[in-house]
Amino acid sequence: MSDPDTMPQQDTSQSPNRMTAAELVEHLADKSLIPDRDDVNSFILDQDQAPDIPIYLKILSGIGAFIACICFIGFLILIEIINFNNAAGALVTSIIFIASAIGLYTLTADDSTMGKNFFLQISFALMGTGKFLFIFATVEWFGESLLAIALSSFLITALTYPFYRLHVERFMSSCGVLIVLLLNILWEDELGLPIDIAFNLFLLLQLVSAGFLLIYPKVPALFQPLSQALIVSLAISVLFLSSHNEFDYLDSPLFISPFISNIMFATSLVLLIIWAAGGKEYIKREPVIVGIIGSIFLAILSAPGILLSLGLMVFGYARHDRLFTLLGFLLLPIFLWLYYYNLDITLLEKSIVLVASGGVMVAGKFYLKFRGWDRTRPQIPDEDVRAGDTAKGETTCA
Repeated sequence: MSDPDTMPQQDTSQSPNRMTAAELVEHLADKSLIPDRDDVNSFILDQDQAPDIPIYLKILSGIGAFIACICFIGFLILIEIINFNNAAGALVTSIIFIASAIGLYTLTADDSTMGKNFFLQISFALMGTGKFLFIFATVEWFGESLLAIALSSFLITALTYPFYRLHVERFMSSCGVLIVLLLNILWEDELGLPIDIAFNLFLLLQLVSAGFLLIYPKVPALFQPLSQALIVSLAISVLFLSSHNEFDYLDSPLFISPFISNIMFATSLVLLIIWAAGGKEYIKREPVIVGIIGSIFLAILSAPGILLSLGLMVFGYARHDRLFTLLGFLLLPIFLWLYYYNLDITLLEKSIVLVASGGVMVAGKFYLKFRGWDRTRPQIPDEDVRAGDTAKGETTCA
């Protein structure tokens, strides 16, 4: 028989003791690797949230709550609780509905029973009804215009955003505010700025805000719906920019030059590629250089929608966020179709361009495979730095 001392022992390396977040912070603080443990602890608590539901359930929940809100408003009109001839009464009713929605959500947010979703849907419908009545009442007082709708919707969204924590409602309300602002820029003449300047400023503000909320690591999790709404609003804005020849803005001819937007989206994509690659230490690496050149080339082709789609895919891949990756994949064929549709050339010339573009994409695929960029991990930048320090400025290699 074998000696018990020589018999293989159970391998416990596969099940080590797990370290909690608090223990990790204490360990890093003891090693002087973080400056202030209280700031780190507060940031972790801000980011802590319950497991999120799948995105398709969020979409179905939003659609269901929207339909319920419309039916609820119709029912209240039929029984004459809501009177559109009395703006003050509508305002008071809206405050009651909004307070009821926040109270119901607060009472059922931590409930783990099956009835939680039912009460959340009711609170969602109450909140939607209350916001609709609030916007109606304020618009009646300040005048019926898109600017008044934008201001009132922004006001009620800003007031309820910190207290009503339902992700779908925050996202839909933020999207509504941004879309109304876009429509106000395109069709109203109340901002005192030329339409192209106002539109490009709106794009720039959305780009900067979305970049800060998505990339800056210390942004609280409560701003996640706002960042997603900014991306959706950007996509809608670029859709208007790319499809002016098709929609013609409801028989109101309007042309906004894509020159400035091309520069903004190309610059954003270049910075995003550098960030996704690991920082400025990687900027001299061949894949990053190829990506930067491609971004500049797309800017020259005047394709802001394609730049936005690629940016979403790069960000989604870098952050392992399937939502942004999927959105980029869905938007890319739409913007490609709009780009080729709006080319002012003959059908034969468009066919030639399409065939040539397909050939370039296939060649790019084989080039990526030949270089090994489709399957290998990027080299650690420290190795490049060490190699550069060893060579002491030499530009040739043995």
